[in-house]
Amino acid sequence: MSGTSNGAPLLRVAEVRKYFPLGGTFPWSRAKGYVRAVDGVSFDIQPHETLSLVGESGCGKTTTAKLITRLEEVTGGEIFFEGQEVQHVQGRALRRYWSSVQAVFQDPWSSLNPRMRAGDIIAEPLLVNQHLRGQAVQQRVAELLLAVGLEPAAAGNFPHEFSGGMRQRVAIARALALRPALIILDEPVSALDVSIRAQIMNLFKDLQEQFGMAYLLIAHNLATVRYLSHRVAVMYLGSIVESAPSEALFTHPLHPYTRALISAALPIRPGEEREEILLSGEVPSPTNPPAGCRFHSRCPLAFARCSEETPELRELAPGHLAACHVYE
Repeated sequence: MSGTSNGAPLLRVAEVRKYFPLGGTFPWSRAKGYVRAVDGVSFDIQPHETLSLVGESGCGKTTTAKLITRLEEVTGGEIFFEGQEVQHVQGRALRRYWSSVQAVFQDPWSSLNPRMRAGDIIAEPLLVNQHLRGQAVQQRVAELLLAVGLEPAAAGNFPHEFSGGMRQRVAIARALALRPALIILDEPVSALDVSIRAQIMNLFKDLQEQFGMAYLLIAHNLATVRYLSHRVAVMYLGSIVESAPSEALFTHPLHPYTRALISAALPIRPGEEREEILLSGEVPSPTNPPAGCRFHSRCPLAFARCSEETPELRELAPGHLAACHVYE
């Protein structure tokens, strides 16, 4: 599985924006400004592919995921799933969409109902969406538990009876229940012990091979991103500044921000040498992003044009896009 299909994308995000109003205690109050959490983001995800969104906290990664799952509504732009626009669908069409797009969250403790047994947690989407009953549900739950590396007998346990890694396996089984085409992984291993992370990462790879779903991975740990991803998109202050196949991005990063991120990450191999890049200043406020390139106030390569004109995301090598005036 290459994850590089050239066919129609499974998911297409086109110039999507999400602005949160500031101020105004009452619904009729006038907004005093806006937080531009996501500001003109575009990307595709192909079937069976893993695309990662990376960047510092607050760059808009999780908000983008919430827009795709309809937990937040877009301010502007469009989202298409299997060629169909999804941000305005309602009723049965919305339920079908939610069946096809599932999520696994960072903290398996808070995402699982502590009053429900594991089997009931996994069975819930089957009961609600597929109306399975009795033996059919029990058999499907047992299959899902085995798929994520748990024994069927674990169906009778409550979440507090599991370790963190086992709870995350239950959450993954629940996400798999409806055989989704896309699973959003929001920091899926960052809350786990280091000794368990590799097991869960390998599980994600095995499940993708077995069931053929696509992943949108939200993460800040670059080692996790490099291991799981086919392609990577780097976000800064609500916008994508670079997008490339995973190995191309890690071996030949083009945008100064991407280079700084990789420089700051722990080396994958002991003794690995890398360029040390220290960024000056703080991330600007998303309520008042700087004119021109949003990274120019911290960029070691910035020149006059960077503070005046917003660079376009352009293809600089096959499949490798960057938004930087240096390459013009």
